[in-house]
Amino acid sequence: QADPATLDAVQVTGIRGSLTSSMNVKRDAQGIVDGIVAEDIGKFPDTNLAESLQRISGVSIDRSLGEGSRVTVRGVGPDFNLVLLNGRQMPGASIEESNASNSRAFDFANLASESISGIEVFKTSRASTPTGGIGATINIKTSRPLDNPGLHANVGLKGVH
Repeated sequence: QADPATLDAVQVTGIRGSLTSSMNVKRDAQGIVDGIVAEDIGKFPDTNLAESLQRISGVSIDRSLGEGSRVTVRGVGPDFNLVLLNGRQMPGASIEESNASNSRAFDFANLASESISGIEVFKTSRASTPTGGIGATINIKTSRPLDNPGLHANVGLKGVH
């Protein structure tokens, strides 16, 4: 028999909580809801939040300068979606525009995927959400300071030719 002090440690990690919370979003919802959580977002090399959102069924994106920028849900254009950040309405603004925007579409290139803990896409209206999302209401949940204690760092590299 091997000495327990010389055996290698086996560490098991998983995403069971992520899968459970994603299922609970759909199960407990009133209406048609889809969503992704931080573990799902981290699985793919998406540069911003729009590219992470396109992995949800019924969601497509518009690209600007090679990156995802605006979101279309179920064929209804980006001007008809209501975007919320932790339940508060986000303004329609674009990085490229220097003057006032004449569009209601939110530019998702402004948000990095790493700072998001989850996204809920409400494809039907609900009484508990603000009005204004004919296409969909997208609620972006940011990470809370004490959700993941400890030091965290992200490094990214991008090349365009």
